[in-house]
Amino acid sequence: MRPTLALPLLSLLLLMALTAPLAAGADEPWVFAYRPGCGSCERALPAVEAFREAHPEQPVELLDLSSGPDAVERFGVLSNRTGTRPSIPVLFAGDQAVWGVEKIGAFLNRTTAASTPPTTREGGGPAPPLTPLVVASAGLVDGINPCAFAVLALLLGTLVASGTRRRVLVLGAAYTAGVFTIYLAAGLGIVTVVGAAGIAPSFRVAAGAVALLLGLAVLAVSVLDLRGLAPAIPEAGRRSAARWIDASRTAGPLAALALGAGVGLVELPCTGGVYLGVLGLLAGASPTSSYPLLVLYNLCFVFPLVLIVGAVAFGLSPSAVDRWRAERRRLVLAASGAVMVVLGLAVLALELG
Repeated sequence: MRPTLALPLLSLLLLMALTAPLAAGADEPWVFAYRPGCGSCERALPAVEAFREAHPEQPVELLDLSSGPDAVERFGVLSNRTGTRPSIPVLFAGDQAVWGVEKIGAFLNRTTAASTPPTTREGGGPAPPLTPLVVASAGLVDGINPCAFAVLALLLGTLVASGTRRRVLVLGAAYTAGVFTIYLAAGLGIVTVVGAAGIAPSFRVAAGAVALLLGLAVLAVSVLDLRGLAPAIPEAGRRSAARWIDASRTAGPLAALALGAGVGLVELPCTGGVYLGVLGLLAGASPTSSYPLLVLYNLCFVFPLVLIVGAVAFGLSPSAVDRWRAERRRLVLAASGAVMVVLGLAVLALELG
């Protein structure tokens, strides 16, 4: 992914997210589509009817496809919304589609609280085992990246030379908040758009493939020490950041916040493969399960920046931060690449396995 493509792509995703509806919740009726005379449908129907009786809080509508063209048209709308082309019998549950007698039965058995939107994948597969610990670890690895560190070290060096400890803390915190805000907005926008458009399966395959390829490329760069090919903020972004830093002696928190947001945009190509892998694992899950994990990921992503701002404000030299970044560049790249490869393989295995 070229850095120059990050800004227009992200802007488009965020614009779509502003108008995209949230994924359907448990208040929306599920729809069981069947056709009389279909043997599989007749075997699945008793399980669906038993579920309706046991869980009145989750309405389930029966859609008889032999009842006329309106029923067939609605079946097509539901299929398009879930991004699938299912065979009957099929159960449409929010933005999910589960088809086949065994898969429908297994799905209903697993659903113990029908008021909670399902987090299973299309086709009846279980949601990925993406625990808070895994998300937090990925966020920390992504957060120890050379791009944000380089700009922050320059900013803090200027502030230390010309400002007070309080100013270092305030502007450093504003910069960090800008990075957090733009990264979180990107993740929320992508997950919301993917869920609303019903393209979760395609997105998972694409995200897994891109994360895997980026991870392999970053690993090659770290092992072979190909400095010229290492991920970095593009030249235009570095020049803009340098101009702002030169003027930071008189700048306020809002300007620092804007700088952080700008750096967040242009640094996405640096280690964006880690974030893309996590988003691939979250694609298709309900907002109630994916949004808190996104917040956790991004809190961990900016945690190293928070530590650096505090350490510099209380005496650590910004040049020491920059030396640490330079000395461990290959190790950081290797760790990021390895995480990208693992996440990419996990996404592809869950979707294609």
